[in-house]
Amino acid sequence: MRDALSGLPDCEHEDAKNYNQHVFKGGAKIYPGHTSSYIDEPSKALKAGAHGVPGGENMIRFEYGSVRYYTVRESARIQSFPDDFSFEGSWGEVMRQLGNAVPAKLAEQIGLSIFTALKK
Repeated sequence: MRDALSGLPDCEHEDAKNYNQHVFKGGAKIYPGHTSSYIDEPSKALKAGAHGVPGGENMIRFEYGSVRYYTVRESARIQSFPDDFSFEGSWGEVMRQLGNAVPAKLAEQIGLSIFTALKK
Protein backbone atom coordinates (compact mmCIF):
# COMPACT_ATOMS: atom_id res chain seq x y z
CA MET A 1 0.00 0.00 0.00
CA ARG A 2 2.78 2.42 0.79
CA ASP A 3 3.91 2.29 -2.86
CA ALA A 4 0.37 2.88 -4.18
CA LEU A 5 -0.09 5.87 -1.88
CA SER A 6 3.38 7.32 -2.52
CA GLY A 7 3.33 11.02 -3.32
CA LEU A 8 -0.09 11.70 -1.80
CA PRO A 9 0.05 14.24 1.01
CA ASP A 10 -1.42 13.28 4.38
CA CYS A 11 -5.19 13.69 4.11
CA GLU A 12 -5.14 16.30 6.90
CA HIS A 13 -2.40 18.39 5.24
CA GLU A 14 -3.48 21.53 3.38
CA ASP A 15 -2.08 20.11 0.10
CA ALA A 16 -4.71 17.33 0.26
CA LYS A 17 -7.23 19.80 -1.16
CA ASN A 18 -5.39 19.50 -4.50
CA TYR A 19 -6.65 15.91 -4.82
CA ASN A 20 -10.30 15.04 -5.50
CA GLN A 21 -11.89 13.52 -2.39
CA HIS A 22 -8.66 13.14 -0.37
CA VAL A 23 -10.43 14.02 2.88
CA PHE A 24 -10.04 12.59 6.38
CA LYS A 25 -12.96 10.37 7.50
CA GLY A 26 -13.05 9.92 11.26
CA GLY A 27 -14.46 7.14 13.40
CA ALA A 28 -12.18 4.21 12.56
CA LYS A 29 -11.67 1.84 15.50
CA ILE A 30 -9.85 -1.39 16.18
CA TYR A 31 -11.82 -4.24 17.71
CA PRO A 32 -11.71 -8.03 17.35
CA GLY A 33 -12.21 -9.01 13.72
CA HIS A 34 -11.74 -5.40 12.55
CA THR A 35 -8.10 -5.62 11.58
CA SER A 36 -7.52 -3.06 8.80
CA SER A 37 -4.76 -3.20 6.17
CA TYR A 38 -1.17 -2.63 7.21
CA ILE A 39 0.63 0.20 5.41
CA ASP A 40 3.54 -2.04 4.32
CA GLU A 41 1.39 -4.92 3.05
CA PRO A 42 -1.10 -5.33 0.20
CA SER A 43 -4.51 -3.85 0.89
CA LYS A 44 -7.42 -6.06 1.73
CA ALA A 45 -10.14 -5.99 -0.91
CA LEU A 46 -12.18 -2.83 -0.72
CA LYS A 47 -15.68 -3.51 0.49
CA ALA A 48 -18.62 -1.98 -1.29
CA GLY A 49 -20.08 -0.71 1.93
CA ALA A 50 -20.28 2.41 3.95
CA HIS A 51 -18.88 3.47 7.33
CA GLY A 52 -18.11 0.60 9.68
CA VAL A 53 -17.88 -2.24 7.18
CA PRO A 54 -17.10 -5.50 8.97
CA GLY A 55 -13.49 -6.63 9.07
CA GLY A 56 -11.86 -3.24 8.69
CA GLU A 57 -11.34 -3.66 4.96
CA ASN A 58 -11.54 0.05 4.25
CA MET A 59 -9.06 1.07 6.93
CA ILE A 60 -5.33 1.65 6.94
CA ARG A 61 -3.12 0.70 9.90
CA PHE A 62 0.10 2.63 10.29
CA GLU A 63 3.36 1.26 11.67
CA TYR A 64 2.81 2.97 15.03
CA GLY A 65 -0.60 1.24 15.45
CA SER A 66 -3.14 3.96 14.69
CA VAL A 67 -5.89 3.37 12.13
CA ARG A 68 -8.12 5.50 9.95
CA TYR A 69 -10.48 4.99 7.05
CA TYR A 70 -9.09 5.22 3.54
CA THR A 71 -9.86 8.43 1.75
CA VAL A 72 -11.63 8.11 -1.58
CA ARG A 73 -8.40 9.11 -3.34
CA GLU A 74 -6.40 6.42 -1.50
CA SER A 75 -9.03 3.83 -2.42
CA ALA A 76 -8.89 5.00 -6.03
CA ARG A 77 -5.12 4.61 -6.04
CA ILE A 78 -5.44 1.08 -4.62
CA GLN A 79 -7.84 0.33 -7.50
CA SER A 80 -5.29 1.91 -9.93
CA PHE A 81 -7.48 4.85 -10.99
CA PRO A 82 -5.43 7.86 -12.13
CA ASP A 83 -5.32 10.90 -9.84
CA ASP A 84 -7.17 13.01 -12.40
CA PHE A 85 -10.19 10.69 -12.30
CA SER A 86 -12.89 12.66 -10.50
CA PHE A 87 -15.45 11.11 -8.18
CA GLU A 88 -18.73 12.75 -7.18
CA GLY A 89 -20.89 11.88 -4.19
CA SER A 90 -20.52 11.16 -0.51
CA TRP A 91 -17.71 9.07 0.93
CA GLY A 92 -20.05 6.09 1.34
CA GLU A 93 -21.44 6.33 -2.19
CA VAL A 94 -18.01 6.57 -3.79
CA MET A 95 -16.54 3.83 -1.58
CA ARG A 96 -19.37 1.57 -2.73
CA GLN A 97 -18.49 2.35 -6.35
CA LEU A 98 -14.79 1.69 -5.75
CA GLY A 99 -15.52 -1.52 -3.85
CA ASN A 100 -17.54 -2.77 -6.82
CA ALA A 101 -14.98 -1.58 -9.39
CA VAL A 102 -12.54 -3.69 -11.34
CA PRO A 103 -9.05 -2.20 -10.90
CA ALA A 104 -8.47 0.14 -13.86
CA LYS A 105 -5.15 -1.43 -14.89
CA LEU A 106 -6.69 -4.92 -14.80
CA ALA A 107 -9.61 -3.78 -16.97
CA GLU A 108 -7.13 -2.23 -19.41
CA GLN A 109 -5.19 -5.49 -19.73
CA ILE A 110 -8.36 -7.52 -20.26
CA GLY A 111 -9.54 -5.05 -22.90
CA LEU A 112 -6.20 -5.15 -24.71
CA SER A 113 -6.25 -8.95 -24.65
CA ILE A 114 -9.75 -9.02 -26.17
CA PHE A 115 -8.76 -6.42 -28.77
CA THR A 116 -5.70 -8.48 -29.77
CA ALA A 117 -7.73 -11.67 -30.03
CA LEU A 118 -10.37 -9.97 -32.20
CA LYS A 119 -7.73 -8.54 -34.54
CA LYS A 120 -6.50 -12.05 -35.42
